[in-house]
Amino acid sequence: MPLRSVFWKCLHDQWRAMLGWSVFAALVPGMYVALYPSFGAAGSMQQFMDQLPEAYRALFASTGLDISTAEGYLNIELFSFVGPLLLLAVGVALGASATAGEEEGGTADLLLANPIRRWRVVLEKAAAMVLWTLVVACAIWVGVVAAAIGFGVELPFDRIAAALVDCALLGIAFGGVALLVGVVVAKRMAAFALAFIVAVVAYFVNALAPLVEGMKDLRVLSPFYWYIGNDPLRNGLEPAHVLALVGLAVVCIALAAIAWERRDIHG
Repeated sequence: MPLRSVFWKCLHDQWRAMLGWSVFAALVPGMYVALYPSFGAAGSMQQFMDQLPEAYRALFASTGLDISTAEGYLNIELFSFVGPLLLLAVGVALGASATAGEEEGGTADLLLANPIRRWRVVLEKAAAMVLWTLVVACAIWVGVVAAAIGFGVELPFDRIAAALVDCALLGIAFGGVALLVGVVVAKRMAAFALAFIVAVVAYFVNALAPLVEGMKDLRVLSPFYWYIGNDPLRNGLEPAHVLALVGLAVVCIALAAIAWERRDIHG
């Protein structure tokens, strides 16, 4: 029977892995929230951060160093590193394997033998990547909310959702980068590695550019700045930053669809 929907096939093939990712993504931030009454509220974490050199503090606290509140603690412990890492891993892994995985696995010819245009294959695989990244972001929110209620930590659940929307868009944007690289190089691990290298460079630009004279303006070019520069956990979503992340994802996915439509497919 001809394949009718690449999108639904992706969901069917990936749901077990994404269930595992979602459970893990809910447990990790829940652990950080559970530790706040012992570490954050006691002030020990603030004392530790105050003793770090400025460059080290910039790496772990892009939005400031006030962790006297639960929001500030969560900004540093979850939203500056762990949350983006989780959602980047999901988005980049799915983006890198979208087409490159088909070619490496020798299933691209079988897939394209169906009456489906190549560009549609790319777009539907991208749609699955977007959906799963949002699902994992929702799992993080559930984990944070459950732990906050269970351990009596007061948190603004609506602004946590806003921060996770930005964080998910960051993962989707770099998932789009990985998808584009995968279409060009047809190597899953190469696409994953190159997209993560770009993400690491963007992270350091956002964190360290303000400390270097003459480089401060470069920070606005980093997708990490679009994600957290407005401090969404305190201030909510910044429309311009949201549009920048969405725009990066859309451009990369569109270029990937065009490139896969035109190049010779192996496998």
